Amino acid sequence: MIEILFTILIFCFGLAVGSFLNVVIIRGHKGEKLGGRSHCVRCGSILSVQELIPVFSFFVQKRRCRHCTRSISWQYPLVELACAFAYLGVFLLAAPSVFVQIGLALGIPAALVILVSDLRFQTIPDGATLILTILGLGAVISRSVYAYDSMAALLIAGILGGLWFFSHGQWMGFGDVKLIFATSLILGFPAAIAAFLFAFWSGGTVGALLLLTGKKHLRERIPFGPFILLGSVLAWFFSSLFFNRTGLGILV
Repeated sequence: MIEILFTILIFCFGLAVGSFLNVVIIRGHKGEKLGGRSHCVRCGSILSVQELIPVFSFFVQKRRCRHCTRSISWQYPLVELACAFAYLGVFLLAAPSVFVQIGLALGIPAALVILVSDLRFQTIPDGATLILTILGLGAVISRSVYAYDSMAALLIAGILGGLWFFSHGQWMGFGDVKLIFATSLILGFPAAIAAFLFAFWSGGTVGALLLLTGKKHLRERIPFGPFILLGSVLAWFFSSLFFNRTGLGILV
């Protein structure tokens, strides 16, 4: 019974955090302060408590604002649910230590803000990247292998930085450079190398499909932040398997 109540509590906490992340994403994009009452992004009407219940309010109101009747973005319930399920995974399934749990509890919201912001607005907020960078520095210190981890992170960020510099920001945004530096610190060597490869392979595949189907054109920049995050998650779980299967197990 206690385990069930704890699971429900963690899930509800994740929903609440996800609801706050939506505020951070939208207000951050508009340059608004985080303080103040929640309001409809379309008509500006102040929202009541009943209109702010994560996920529930979205479906009860049939995806429409009660004041102006305009549609509400699916971003809101999706971010809330993603955060809730991620927190369940952290505290009940995946994290091997309290240190890792705390790191993931802080890193997951930052990653979600980056993911949605880059997909919707093609911007990577510096605040979220800074949180991941601080977590990365903490991870490097905890592993006590400063040289390899730092050199790998600088090398990978340098490659993306070169792409950003020589393309004048057309191929890669500088936010991507800062993001991959942070994620490389978190993963450490050699997992950061695997994450870098996974990001480019997945990004290249999706980019090619978008070009072939006409949904994107050569001069349009495809957000790369989501692929950096995807590559990092894949490397977190599968980097050892990847290196062993490719004959590079000596790096692990």
